[in-house]
Amino acid sequence: MGFEVEINALKSDAKVWDDAATALEAPKQAIAPLTLNGADDVMGLGERMGIDDSYEKARSGIENMCGQAMEYFGTMSTSLIAVAGEYEQMDVQQASGYNSQQGDLPGGN
Repeated sequence: MGFEVEINALKSDAKVWDDAATALEAPKQAIAPLTLNGADDVMGLGERMGIDDSYEKARSGIENMCGQAMEYFGTMSTSLIAVAGEYEQMDVQQASGYNSQQGDLPGGN
């Protein structure tokens, strides 16, 4: 195969991106329940100062970023696998074309 090295590299890179997406699942799940429960978690002054709102914005922002990163990493993995498939298809087509023309070449069988 003419593209074998490239195809293997693409598939290897796709696995790295897929593994990265999977690795973010645990932190995302760990962040989800870390919400504040009003007066139980924040002193009255802190609640009046908006600490609970600031905390929740930060917590939910991190959770959302993990989710977006997981989605992006999954898209990267899928795209790399698709490109590897296109390379494989091109390689097969080129080999087939070469084999079909081999008899037309001087000295070919």
